[in-house]
Order: sequence, then C-alpha cells, then structure tokens
Amino acid sequence: MGKIRAIYCDFDGTITKHDAVNKFFELYTGDKWIESEKLWIDGKISSMENAVIQVGLLPEISQKQLDDYIESIEIDLTFLDFMKFIREKNIKFTILSDGFDLFIYKTLERIGVKDIPVYANHLVYKNNKFSIEFPYHNKNCDKKAGMCKCEKVRESEFCYIGDGTSDLCIASKADVLFATKNLHKHCEKNLIKHNYFETFNDIIEKLNREI
Repeated sequence: MGKIRAIYCDFDGTITKHDAVNKFFELYTGDKWIESEKLWIDGKISSMENAVIQVGLLPEISQKQLDDYIESIEIDLTFLDFMKFIREKNIKFTILSDGFDLFIYKTLERIGVKDIPVYANHLVYKNNKFSIEFPYHNKNCDKKAGMCKCEKVRESEFCYIGDGTSDLCIASKADVLFATKNLHKHCEKNLIKHNYFETFNDIIEKLNREI
C-alpha cells in the first residue's frame, strides 16, 4: 500500500450518508424511478439509459426546492478529517461519480472542500426543468456507464473507495479497495480482496498504518 499515491472515490452513498440522487428521485417521483433502477441493476439497461429515464420523470421544481434539497444532503463528517489527512500525505484525490455534478459541487462548496477534480454526469437545470448530459461517456465502457470511471484513472497503481453498483468495474481493477454497503457485499460474495469501512476514519486508520 505504500506505493499508492492516488485515491479515487465515489460520491453518493460513500462520501454522503445516503444516495443523494436516489433520494431526490424518491422525493419528487415517488416510486416511479424504481422500475428503471431495477432494470439497470439487473443489467438490462445501461446506467446512462436509466439516468435519462429517471430525470425525465422529474416534475418542474423551483430554485428554492432544489437549493433546499441540496442543503439537506448529509455527508460522513469524518470525510473532512480524511481530506486533511491525505493532503498532509500529499495523496492525489479525485471524485468519480455516475451521479450528478450539481449535487457534488454544491455539497463540496457547502462543507468548504475545494480544488478536488470531479468527474460526473452533468445535470442541467433551466426554467425549473431538468435534463442530463454525459460529458464523460465512453462508448467502449464495459458497463455502458454514463460516466466511465475506469477511463479516468491515470496511475498504474491506485486506491478506490466505493459503495455500490456503479463501482463494480473499477473496484476489480484497484490495487487497494475500500468497500462498504452493497459493494462490500459484492466483494464478500465474489471473494474480492477489499477493506471494509463504515466511516472515513476507518480508512484513515488503515492508511496511516501502512503508508
């Protein structure tokens, strides 16, 4: 682990306590978003197709409603300690998300975290309506993701932190993997070497012992 100088990390359900995108759909579409979500999880449609369907279900939402929702997004507060730790260790940190850039940038701004590279799908909000764009889509992506996480890794050795379905491909390629929630269950089931974590303090402790 001592050679790892780059960490890539998911956002929804990893840095945040809950999946901010799913909670947003649940709040404004009820259970309408679940049908396509199941199709994506089962591999019957791509995450990009899923996102287009789900964003298309959203009603008109005022700027205040959107701001209030983003303000309500909770993060694992030990993430702030983690950011201080990796900056002291001079470790490169990048967020890779198949979620929405708007949620990520606004949340990072609110908690005072700056200068982090972020790659995510682009949520467009105009005249109280939403649409989605995929600036980091890779047509050759094995998982046909809206945001191809594997394509953004530049190092031969890297650490990855994640929690769910969008992390399965890149998790299998990481030299050091920290997994929680559904990603942890997947790793356990498929005998994939990983480090289980509940909070970023667990990751700090592990890295501090081995870097």
